[in-house]
Amino acid sequence: MADSLQIPWPSLDAPYVDEFGCIDQDIHETAGEVWRWAARYAIATLGDEASGQLALKKVCAKITEKRAAGSIRIDNLRAYIQTAFKHEVLAQLKRNRSVDLDLSSESVSDYALDIDQKILVEQILARMNSEDRRITELLILGYSFEEIAKKDGKRSNVIRSRHSKLLKRIKEELNVANLL
Repeated sequence: MADSLQIPWPSLDAPYVDEFGCIDQDIHETAGEVWRWAARYAIATLGDEASGQLALKKVCAKITEKRAAGSIRIDNLRAYIQTAFKHEVLAQLKRNRSVDLDLSSESVSDYALDIDQKILVEQILARMNSEDRRITELLILGYSFEEIAKKDGKRSNVIRSRHSKLLKRIKEELNVANLL
C-alpha cells in the first residue's frame, strides 16, 4: 500500500544528469506523479522498491534522450512513462533470470502477449527451479507431458502432477504478492 513505500521520489528544480543520463524536468515531475504506482508495481514484480526507482530513472533518461533526438512524439507523457516502465521491468526480470536451456527465447517471446502478460510469465518462470522451468518452456513450445517424460525417462503422470502442484503454489504466491 502507498504508505508502506520507503523511498521517496527525489525533487529537483531544473533538468539534471542522472547516472543514466540527462533527465528533463517535466519528465522527472511526471515520473514523480507515477512513482507511487511504480513503486508498488516494482515491489510486486521485482520484489524491490529500489530496483523500481532505478528502472524509472533509467526510463526517464531514455525518454529525455529520445525526445531530444526527435525520435519520439509523446501525446500522454504519464501513460508513456508507465508503459516504458513496464517494458523496463520486463527487461530487468529477463536479466535476473538465467536460462539453463539451449532453446531460443525468441520462440517464446514471439507470442502476441501484451506487456502485463509477459511480466506475469517472467514472474512465474522466476519462481521455478531450472528443471521446472525447462519442462514449462517445453510445454509452451508444444511438447506433451508424454513426450517430455519419454525424453527424461520418467512417467508422464508424475511430471504432470508435479507441474500442476508447482503452478498452484506459484499462483498462490503471486496472488499474495499482488495484494501488496
